[in-house]
This record gives sequence, structure tokens and C-alpha cells, in this order.
Amino acid sequence: MSYNILEDGHVSSPSGFRATGVAGGLKEVRARDLALVYSRHPCRVAASFTSNAILAAPVFFNQAILARNREQIRAVLINAGQANAGTGQQGLADAVECAKITADELEIARDSVLLMSTGQIGVPLPMHRMKDAVRRAVSELDSGGGRRAAMAILTTDTRPKDRALVVSLREGRSVAIGGMAKAGRLAHPRMATTLALLTSDVAIDTRLLARSLEQSVALSFGRTVLEGDPSPNDGILLLANGAAANEPIVDAGSWEYGAWQEALDAICADLAQQVLRDAAGAGKIVQVHVRGAASEASARQVAQAVARSSAVRWACAQALPDWGGILVAVGASGAELRPDLLELRLGPVAVMLEGMPARFEPATAVQALSAPEVELTVDLHMGLHAASVWACTGPADSFLAL
Repeated sequence: MSYNILEDGHVSSPSGFRATGVAGGLKEVRARDLALVYSRHPCRVAASFTSNAILAAPVFFNQAILARNREQIRAVLINAGQANAGTGQQGLADAVECAKITADELEIARDSVLLMSTGQIGVPLPMHRMKDAVRRAVSELDSGGGRRAAMAILTTDTRPKDRALVVSLREGRSVAIGGMAKAGRLAHPRMATTLALLTSDVAIDTRLLARSLEQSVALSFGRTVLEGDPSPNDGILLLANGAAANEPIVDAGSWEYGAWQEALDAICADLAQQVLRDAAGAGKIVQVHVRGAASEASARQVAQAVARSSAVRWACAQALPDWGGILVAVGASGAELRPDLLELRLGPVAVMLEGMPARFEPATAVQALSAPEVELTVDLHMGLHAASVWACTGPADSFLAL
């Protein structure tokens, strides 16, 4: 393993980054609701945005900025309370004004600021409060402010989610990666209601930065399944400012790139798991493992179908060894399979072998399903490919049991 967890690390732990979170009066309840993350050095940026055809104003704004500037970004402003989605041209004008205010206060170029918003759709930003809030945030920026920023982006979340890692490179050099994330109850593999901001002091080629983020998101946020549809606001941003002064990573086949990718995969997985556990609340984490698939795409298809199934989540929530929901979900997934080869397991307990019901002790299966984290395994016996996704039970699944 090429990385170590940085104790009490956060989004402003990497060299050259500062952050804070302030109470700007954007929420009805007085709380931190405006986060600002700033880099003293220009950043290269990679991004992953929602697949929803309706884009919130900040997403549209970011796409426009990144179309012409992916190597000179200096700051990200995130507000909580209003999504600035479904707000028309006025919403876009407000987004442009927020970036202008932030740039002017920081004395940086106006096209070097990115935006993220989370909160209620269809509600315009309270622009009469925004300028004072940004000014206060700029005055409170510091390298230890990452936790304040993580608190300021919360909506229905119950706790901040952040992490930082130190990545060891050759010749005694190291780089750091920090990050924070939020998501409400309605998350989805397409990242509904999910925002994440990652920072690093690594020097790396812009194309490799985009490639590495794409892989890490696919292996983390892309494998978490909660309820809901993709939100107009969702996005993940990765900023790299090169302040660690490492030899730039320019070769995807190099040892340095492998070490960087391993660490980025790890921090994205960590943040995604924090999001999932917060969404689960008093419910359970459900891990769905699919193996023996003819292709990786088929494995993902089956895993996501099982994880999305309300019948499966309900059975897990109630610790009922009724595996019929799993079988139905597998068959309805549309993936290539042979029913006569299917193998299903509840934890370690085999309930179907070679497409036929297996004899098992119900009490053992109930015990496996009663744990805080439940594992479900589907073996298609069709090939060598595998995939895993994570879901959770929660209030909706409890309601189904009434």
C-alpha cells in the first residue's frame, strides 16, 4: 500500500490549500451553510457531473468554465440551502454573480472559480446575503479550515464526511489528497444529491488526472445504490495544484501513477462509504457481490438490480431469509445468465445451488441477515468477471414492513 491516512485530515490538508465554512444566513436554521476552498497555486481540474438532462445553474456554469480553463482554477464556492436548480436564466445570472463576487474578494481571475450548490430545488439564491457571506469566508480562510467547510455543505446529512491521505512516491517524496463529501437520503449510482470535492498537491498531467478520477468514481460513488434519481446538481471535482513539487506524473504506466491511483481509489471509496453509512442511519449496509459473470458490465448490471430491489432491502431490513427477491432481481436485470447455473448466498449460507433450492438452516441465515452489514452473493457461473455494489436499508424499507 502506497498511502497512509492523515490523522484529522481534511480537504485543506494538501499543501497550498485553504478552506472554511461560515454561517451566511442561507438556511432557515442558523448554521454553517457556505464553504470556500482556495488554492494559492493554479489547479488542474478533473470533474464528473450528473447524468440528469436538467442541469442546475452551477453545473452548467462549471461545464462552461472547464470547457476553456482546466489548468488555472483557484477556488470552489459551495452553498447549502438552495440548489439553484429549476431557476431559469436568473439562476444562471446568480451563479455568474457568485463567481464574480468570490473572484473579486480573492483578487483572482473571474474564470478561475467553480461553484457547487445543494438544497431545495426551485428556490433562488439569497443574493442579498451572498456577498457578505463570501467576504466573511475569504477573511476566515486557513489551512486548518477543512472541517468547517465539510460541515457547511451538509443538508439532510447527520455528520461531516472528510478524509486525507499521504501518498509515498519515489526518492522520499510524497503528495497528499484531501476530500469532503455530502449526500442526502436520495443517492444513486449516478450520484443523486451527492457532492464531493477532492484536493491534492500532486503535479500530474491533466488528461491523466481526468482518467484517474473517472476510474475512482466508477469504483466508489458509482457502486453505491440508494433511493432516487440523478439530481441536477450532482458533481465531483478534483483539484491538483502541484505544490508538492514532485516530478510531474505523465505516464499512466509509471509506478508513480499506480501509487497515485491506488490512493485516489481509496479516498473516493472511503468518502462514498461515509455517505452510505450516514444515509443508512439506524438501518443496515447491504453489500451485493456478483461473480462468475460473462462480462464486467453484466456483473454490474446484476449487482445494481439486486441492490435497487425494494423486496431485497426489505428482507434484509427484517432479517428474513426470503431469497425470492434476489432471484427475481437477477432475472429481471437483463444480464446474460443461465438459470440452471445460479448460486445465491445470504452471507455464507448457500440458499440456491445450480439453479435449485439448497437445504439450509433458517436460523443461520437469519443470523447472517441480522448483522449491521449484510453480504449477498450471486454467482452466475458464466465467466470470470465480478462486481460489487453497496446499498442500505433505512426508513423507507422499515415503512414497507408496516
